[in-house]
Amino acid sequence: MAEKQTLVVGSGAGGLTLALLLARAGKKVTLIEKQPGIGGYLRRFIRNGMYFDTGYHFSGGFNNVMKQMMQILGIDDLITNSLISNQIVLKSGDQRILLPAGCGHEGAEEVLCSSFPEEADALRKLSLTIREIWRKRQMSNLRDLTPLQMNVSQYDAITVREFCSRLGLSPAVETAAGSFATCHGTPLGDAPMSFHAKVGYSLYESLARPHGGGDTMIRAFRREAEKWGITIRTGAELLRFAEPDSEGNCHEARFADGTSIPADKVFFTIHPLAVRDLLPEKSLNGVFLRRLSRLQETNSFFCAYYLADDEVKLPEGLVSFFSENDLDSILRGKSGYSTGYLLCREPDISGVVHNVITAFRTMPVRTPKTGLPHRERLQDSAYRAFKERIAAEISSDLLNVYPELKGHLHLIETGTPQTCLDYDPPTGSAYGVRCICGQSRICGQLPVNNFYIAGQSASVPGVMGTMITSFIVFRLAMGDEVYRKTVEQS
Repeated sequence: MAEKQTLVVGSGAGGLTLALLLARAGKKVTLIEKQPGIGGYLRRFIRNGMYFDTGYHFSGGFNNVMKQMMQILGIDDLITNSLISNQIVLKSGDQRILLPAGCGHEGAEEVLCSSFPEEADALRKLSLTIREIWRKRQMSNLRDLTPLQMNVSQYDAITVREFCSRLGLSPAVETAAGSFATCHGTPLGDAPMSFHAKVGYSLYESLARPHGGGDTMIRAFRREAEKWGITIRTGAELLRFAEPDSEGNCHEARFADGTSIPADKVFFTIHPLAVRDLLPEKSLNGVFLRRLSRLQETNSFFCAYYLADDEVKLPEGLVSFFSENDLDSILRGKSGYSTGYLLCREPDISGVVHNVITAFRTMPVRTPKTGLPHRERLQDSAYRAFKERIAAEISSDLLNVYPELKGHLHLIETGTPQTCLDYDPPTGSAYGVRCICGQSRICGQLPVNNFYIAGQSASVPGVMGTMITSFIVFRLAMGDEVYRKTVEQS
């Protein structure tokens, strides 16, 4: 009989992290990916001889928890980064706030207070609370080997909007100080203050651009996968698992091509709705299905990719553009939008460095509504007109911020939320499901005893948050002793 494998389903940042942790803990791991290649949103693509990022543009935490994770996984020698600035542009009021590269959370606080002196006291209280939440978060130090404490905080029970209202923050200040809400996709009226603070602290503390984008992380993983004997299976479509045995476990993974793999444990790092379609039908009890029915999607993005002529000298960094001062309205898709512009100098496939600009504008998932497959969609006149209109608006906003780009900006490619849906089913959302105050998220053990779920929707979003969640689920599934040995041996 074939040796049982530990299966990891999904090969984004969360799946890659879990696969490496499990392999380093001595498990025989098979990584399963439905798409032709691994990496998920980490992947880059090439147009006009230039590399462009799909979804991994920047991250926080490179001076603390992100650095720890890279060291524990054994890939820190390949991962480098540069700190970048963040210019917040509030179109309403024509206000610009520059947070310098490396300013840290306290430096960002000082900039915001000087930009809004009438509300400086309230801003300091907000910043102090964010730092307090982060410092009390156990998993901010992955080498802390004391048992996990699932403590409930007072900030779990209050939304960001409620907290800001108590402080008396104006809409403009709330938008500027909470601009990183676009990096978790949950409206401020829904998001718990604890969740919002965990995302925001790391982004303000050390906003950084990874060199080589997500491709570097994928290469690093492939090197370690070969070292630790991880089997990678791409283009693999899983079928629904058979009913559990008498002990509540499923030990066979079956594929559409007729093959199967014996499994001891199965870890899912894909969307909860995709997991639902793979679980045995009898395991889908009423409680679990009700939890799934309450899930709400975060936003998706319309992306535009540019090259700018080399003679134009632009500051490298992030521009966070807001069409109006109401983040809730933006993130609910009711009115307004936010666009992030990442400006950087990047080498092309020949090593020649160019000005590259990636724009990502918030937009509801599945926009515009169309049932057409990819190739037919590209030929649809209404869809093409939609893409041209939004791309023109994104370009116009950028030229208003940097008028020196006029005549030097070249649009290379665009992608809509429908594009995201093509390679990230079932919804194409940027950050999985929303983190809603008072609503539990689906993380850890599933209704099948040897099944576990991690992923973007579980703890905090983005590459860093997804990786942290994989560490948490690994520790829950394997136990503190295995976790301790894995960390110490690294």
